[in-house]
Amino acid sequence: MNLPEAFGFGDAPELAAIVGGGGKTSLMFALARVLGVGVVTSTTTRIFQAQIRQSPVVTFVDDLSPLEEQLKQHGRTLVVGRVEGEKAFGLSPEQIVALWQRPFVHHVLVEADGSRMRPVKAPADHEPVIPAASTLVIPVVGIDALEYPISAVAHRPERVSELTGLSPDDRLTPEAIAHLLTHPASGLKNVPESARVIPLINKVESATELAAAQQIARQVLAKSQGRIQRVVIAAVQKEPPIREVQTPVTAVILAAGEGRRMGQPKQLLPWGTRTVLGETLYQISQSLVHEIIVVTGHAAEAIGAEVGHFHGWPTPRLIHNPDYQKGEMLSSLQRAVWGLDVGVTAVLVILADQPMVESPIYDQLLAAFWQGKGELIVPTFNGQRGNPVLIGRRYFAELLRLPAESAPRALLQAHPDALYLLPVDTDSVICDLDTPEEYERLRPT
Repeated sequence: MNLPEAFGFGDAPELAAIVGGGGKTSLMFALARVLGVGVVTSTTTRIFQAQIRQSPVVTFVDDLSPLEEQLKQHGRTLVVGRVEGEKAFGLSPEQIVALWQRPFVHHVLVEADGSRMRPVKAPADHEPVIPAASTLVIPVVGIDALEYPISAVAHRPERVSELTGLSPDDRLTPEAIAHLLTHPASGLKNVPESARVIPLINKVESATELAAAQQIARQVLAKSQGRIQRVVIAAVQKEPPIREVQTPVTAVILAAGEGRRMGQPKQLLPWGTRTVLGETLYQISQSLVHEIIVVTGHAAEAIGAEVGHFHGWPTPRLIHNPDYQKGEMLSSLQRAVWGLDVGVTAVLVILADQPMVESPIYDQLLAAFWQGKGELIVPTFNGQRGNPVLIGRRYFAELLRLPAESAPRALLQAHPDALYLLPVDTDSVICDLDTPEEYERLRPT
């Protein structure tokens, strides 16, 4: 996935405003290079000579007569206002919109905020200056904002402290950065209601930085309450720049079964200090999923009570499947998929009798999806396929059309070439608790 794909650029013209700190200018010019045709870059603040040199050509707003020819020749150009010394002033929002409306201009990318090269900021009263016609707003933060005290990494540190409740001597936490990115006085300030919002967590290179960025992204998607539908994790100045594009994924726990071979509902059996279902919920809550749905059927009251005892985050949502005896797994999964929000991009289908599967396995499946490896992802151990399985939204309609006598695996069997098989280093993905003997063999001692 390249940068334009990560931010949802397609055939439609975009007016994209980039705000925040941590690499706005680098992102603007990197996007322009890849988009390539009919792209105008500009600013509503100011830009310095060292940054101006990233554009192959410069056009001045007082004389736009060369613009069309420059775009034909170079594919992109930077449009600025007057120049004073080492800096060029930007354009008004109205001038930006007028540029975008020219017939030979396709995309306009505008740096709509200043941060004095700091990785994080909170805007002043007059910031950011976002054109009202913007179709996309990209709040940017550098992951290096986590490394030092707020006073050392933030532009307008007093505002950052005010919004986060931290002192200038404190270090920002992933929770605090997520709060800044989603706060109406910070990352969402002055964003047009009709604009898409896609934050960028930039400068993410190491595994440690990726883990922190994933936690930030997860909380951004939760805190925004649907306003933000994806978070890009990248190192814009590296190749390839994209690390992950995190989108909402729901874990669906199929807990409707009767446990006939076990002789009792296996979801409620003891498992260490928890129950089988309690351990499954705990492990999922430690992963990066954004929502948990538990589908009940048999013993719904008891299973619902067990879910009610769980106090982790995200809080599980119960859905009852009255038709659990008819194609138990498929009918339960279909009922959950019917109830998903439109922004959910995939489901992680989890069997209630797999408490052995730990959170890193779930995260490996999620990472494979967010890194674009596929939309049907199956874990394998020593070549044997197992569970849980990830199913992307592309296949939801087909899943819902499967007949009652079928099973979820029929969807996988129908698309063998689309399967992404993910090797894992634990046999937990191929174990389950169908019988008392298996339970006694696998349960923690």
